[in-house]
Amino acid sequence: MISILIPTYNTLCLKLVRMLHDEAITLDIPFEIVVADDASDSEISSQNSLISQWTHCRYLALNHNVGPARIRNYLADQAQFDILLFLDADTLPGSDHFLKDYLKAAKPGTVVCGGFHYPRQEPDPRYALRYYYGIHVEEKDADERNKQPYTRFIGMSFLTDKQVFQQVRFDEEMHFGYEDAYFGFLLQQAHIPIEHIHNPVLHLHTDTSEEYLKKIRNSIHNLSCHINKQQEHIRLLQWYNRLVRYNLCDAAARLFQRSRKRMEANLTSAHPSLHLFAFYKLGYLCLIRQKR
Repeated sequence: MISILIPTYNTLCLKLVRMLHDEAITLDIPFEIVVADDASDSEISSQNSLISQWTHCRYLALNHNVGPARIRNYLADQAQFDILLFLDADTLPGSDHFLKDYLKAAKPGTVVCGGFHYPRQEPDPRYALRYYYGIHVEEKDADERNKQPYTRFIGMSFLTDKQVFQQVRFDEEMHFGYEDAYFGFLLQQAHIPIEHIHNPVLHLHTDTSEEYLKKIRNSIHNLSCHINKQQEHIRLLQWYNRLVRYNLCDAAARLFQRSRKRMEANLTSAHPSLHLFAFYKLGYLCLIRQKR
């Protein structure tokens, strides 16, 4: 029936697996839960390995870090069943009928995205940027996501079948950063429908603002290396192309360099500006493209 596939890196996912396991047992369906550990620290890996003691569960530990694109492809290759449900390790089901709702929406040859949301609470100031960006930019209801189904694809939680995944896999050259966006683009190119439904996971983000900014810079580096693959698909590249058209990239790069410390002070504060964050990403892209 269903293979539940969870890539993890330095994230404990015992609670996630337990909740999924309990619902699958209640539904009385053939299932497996496969966790692939992308070379986590030994202490975390040791705790996650307890998963292998539960029925219908497998824990696969990789010897070296391969990144989110490759590990998802690896998980799909390990799956025993035809229906594949991918979930990030830093999530929890948003309801006690999470699997049931996904299975009800499953259609051959289709990708189904359940969406995600963030806990509504005053964030610790150290984590504010990831929290506010998630709520105000990333988090969208199903109706809104279905208006732009391919550009709204995020790999945090989605269901598909093996036939689709044999046709469109994550591009392993992307390695880390914008691999989700490119997968959505590949689905669009292959004319594989995406249906967005209301079946969210709770995203338990653990990045401090400084850690999140570092991840963003790494992602933009990756995007810059593969810029020709995604010219019109990524909003950041659309803005970048406008600057190129009007010969403003050098000016944006200089402005970024002059104001970088002040911007990062704001973005790591308790009340980060999301408009400033948008320019931070654009200016950083201009800077690294200037150096190539």
